[in-house]
Order: sequence, then C-alpha cells, then structure tokens
Amino acid sequence: MKPVPPHIVGSGPPNTEWFGGAVDRSTMTLRVMAKIRSESVDKTEISRVLGCDSDVTKWRLWSLSAPDKEEADLDSQVEWILSRVIGDLSAWKAITEAYRVDIFCALYLERSNRGVTLAPKTMAALSARGIEIGFDIYAPEKEPNQAPEPTTMAVTSRAPSSTSRASHGRGSS
Repeated sequence: MKPVPPHIVGSGPPNTEWFGGAVDRSTMTLRVMAKIRSESVDKTEISRVLGCDSDVTKWRLWSLSAPDKEEADLDSQVEWILSRVIGDLSAWKAITEAYRVDIFCALYLERSNRGVTLAPKTMAALSARGIEIGFDIYAPEKEPNQAPEPTTMAVTSRAPSSTSRASHGRGSS
C-alpha cells in the first residue's frame, strides 16, 4: 500500500486514519466484440477499418490495451488508445453498427474511498465514436468476521455557558 505523502500526514492530528485520494492503478482496453457472444469478429477487417492491429490473437475479439497507469489517469489512457486508431467518425459508425464496442477499465484501489474522473473532452471523444466505457473496481477486502481496526476520533467539547442555550428541533426558543 502506498504511504500517505508526508505533507498530508503532517497536516492532520496524530493517529489520524487516512482514506480517500486518487485510484491507485488502472488498466484500459478498447474491445470490439461480436454482438452474439459465441461468434468471432473479423480481426483483419477491423484492423483495416481502424488502421491498427489487435494486440490479442487468441480470443474471439479485437482489442487494443493502453499501458497501465499508476495513480490512474483515465483521460491519458483513452487518449493513448484513440491516438492509435482512426479518427474518422464514419468508420466508427460502421464498426459500432456491426460490432459491440467498449472500453473496459479496471480500477485498483489500495485503500477504500478512492475516486477518479473523466474530462468532458474524453467523454465527448468516446461518445462521438459510439464507445461505451465500463469499470470494474477492485478494492481491498477485510477477512470475514474480522473486527474493524480501531481508529482514533477527535471530539471537542465545551461546557455550556450561562448565556448559551441548546435548541433541538423547530420552535425552541
């Protein structure tokens, strides 16, 4: 698990339990598949139309995988994939009418409560080509029946002053 950066740790109280942040790693693959799962695709024809060869030979689909990214940067992975295939939207229309097309993205979390975004430019580029994007999220698991780890919580209390009054609900005065 990556440590929390020292400048962040230094900003919190002692024994703080850190969570949140960016997704730790992502993988991304453009897939062109048959609309009927038991069928294969014509990889030669897809490669000709998209201007790029499939990086997988064994399976019944055409695919192109972007390099894995530490500290997931989905926008750069989509950009990497789209820069290697044709930009002609009419070619994409032909491909998406004949085949099922998507980008499969796996997100790996080393801690819970991580987040990732896609820029509007990225979403527009995928949409213009008719490419759906799906996410599989892999997060750390706790052992079944394992007690949660103890955490420290800071609670600040102050004694009520004679001039302050607690009010609960509406209509209290």
